[in-house]
Amino acid sequence: MKPEKKLSTYGKYFSEKNLFKKLKSVSGTLSANMLYYILVLFYLISDKSVPFKTRMIFVAALGYLILPTDLVSDFIPGLGFTDDAALITYAVSQASNYVTPEIQAKALVTLEKIAGPKGAEKVRKKGFFKTG
Repeated sequence: MKPEKKLSTYGKYFSEKNLFKKLKSVSGTLSANMLYYILVLFYLISDKSVPFKTRMIFVAALGYLILPTDLVSDFIPGLGFTDDAALITYAVSQASNYVTPEIQAKALVTLEKIAGPKGAEKVRKKGFFKTG
């Protein structure tokens, strides 16, 4: 099976409700940086300026994150999210040309609600995406 085909199968696990449920449950485990990347991908899914195929990569990556039984169980301390992080990182590499200041702002506001002001401030200072 082609990797793109395999990746697309994870999209069926994506839903906004399940994503935010997962993010709340792992907010103490994942770094604020990773949470931010996930939120950027989430907001890019509805951005029509992003090609459909690219948005489906984002949906698949987020679906894989939500999937309770993935390649490496999320419950394994220290290793549980390595496969999820790799897929999110790949998706973010595909997203970098589409991230606008508006997307960043939405992601930061939501990040502050999930990870608190300290986590959002750390991400703000790093300036992950260069726009303009």
